Amino acid sequence: MKNENPRSRRHGTRAARRLGALWLALALSGVASSGASPIVLDETLDMICFPPAAMMSPPCPVPVGTDPAIVAPDPSGELRIRVRENDKARFTIKLDGMSPHQVATAWFVHFPPGQPPPDPIFAPIGPGQPSVAHMDTPVAPTYAAFAEGLGNEPNQFRILPNGKARLTVSLDYNPLKSEQVPLVNGMVLPNQGLAPVGSVAEQPTCCMDFPAGPQLEPVGGSYLRQFDPVTGFQSIGPDGRPELVRSPSRPVAVAVIIHIDGVTSGIIPGVPTPPFLVDPPVTTGSFYLLGIFPLGPLGMD
Repeated sequence: MKNENPRSRRHGTRAARRLGALWLALALSGVASSGASPIVLDETLDMICFPPAAMMSPPCPVPVGTDPAIVAPDPSGELRIRVRENDKARFTIKLDGMSPHQVATAWFVHFPPGQPPPDPIFAPIGPGQPSVAHMDTPVAPTYAAFAEGLGNEPNQFRILPNGKARLTVSLDYNPLKSEQVPLVNGMVLPNQGLAPVGSVAEQPTCCMDFPAGPQLEPVGGSYLRQFDPVTGFQSIGPDGRPELVRSPSRPVAVAVIIHIDGVTSGIIPGVPTPPFLVDPPVTTGSFYLLGIFPLGPLGMD
């Protein structure tokens, strides 16, 4: 009987193991894909300027006097939305023609700027007072951590030297339905306005030409939470996490903004340069609108 070559035997054993591992990987892949919630919506939108009715493509107007270094030379954008049956969503925004010196973030806009609030929760708590909920929510999952400008934010774009930028976010809610997008607290936004004049923490007013006059640039904030009216404790959901206050309606658009001062303000965008003003000066706000992706036709309620 002819002796078997030990090297051939070892080679055959390794090949069999590799083949077995391949079949196992394919089997596990099939199980994972079959268990995933199916995609029920897959749409791609192009970025346009405000107001959306004009359907004007970028570049959009920028505030007068803006540093050319933070103005995109030839911006364009594309938003891909994928929503699964379990109401989880994935937003992918690709931008081109940007300036690498820009700081850009993405936000859900709950109602058009300059229009009356669609619900009392967006209305001021009193004359000259802030609203209960902010009109914007960051494009980020509810569990995301914000750095308040001390680091990259979960809704912040990474802009490459060639002017390309990308933001991919997996959301634990469906922004194309009402009662899903979390609302940001608009009543108390941290600032250092009470620091004594001349102290190291003194915060002067910014945005001298804002429609309501000079004001402090707020930083920080948090999502609105629900509380037990009897105990005063935070209400806890079935997942063991605090219950958040959700928007009564779905957002009207995703907005991409450029931060004029080169930093973010965390879970709030800052002081807006109103897009409905004609040729506003750069001192109107701390950010301006690069473009928007209207969500109106994509409602799933």
